[in-house]
Amino acid sequence: PRVEILDAEPSLLLILIVICALRHGTLAGCFMGFVAGLFCDVYAPIEWLGAYSLSFCIVGFTVGQIEESIINLNLLPKIVVLAIVCFLNDLIYFFAIGKNGDEILNSLFSVSIPNAIYTLILGTLCFYLINPFAAKKKYDGYKI
Repeated sequence: PRVEILDAEPSLLLILIVICALRHGTLAGCFMGFVAGLFCDVYAPIEWLGAYSLSFCIVGFTVGQIEESIINLNLLPKIVVLAIVCFLNDLIYFFAIGKNGDEILNSLFSVSIPNAIYTLILGTLCFYLINPFAAKKKYDGYKI
């Protein structure tokens, strides 16, 4: 609630999952998503228990797959990936808690779009600040 602006809340955990999955791959992204989802599920109603774990785990796995297939993502593709996974995460969560089609569409326009814009702004800042430190070491081969 302290970082909320006009009823829009950024998903800082989603940014963290994307950064982890882009940096370390599929398994790390999936694990980070599952753990972050468990922390969110603690505060969720009991009938929706596991919905955050499921959505964050799928997002971490998906971003990790993108990292493995498209090596050395620059800033703009990272932002596009973050935008896509914002909506993917919300769609998976809405399906997991049992919303129907009209409720999902309404929630996408009223909740997901403002939250995604705010998340993209903070995610862009994080990507920009972390980018100089995130350079992967190149494999030079074995020296005998």
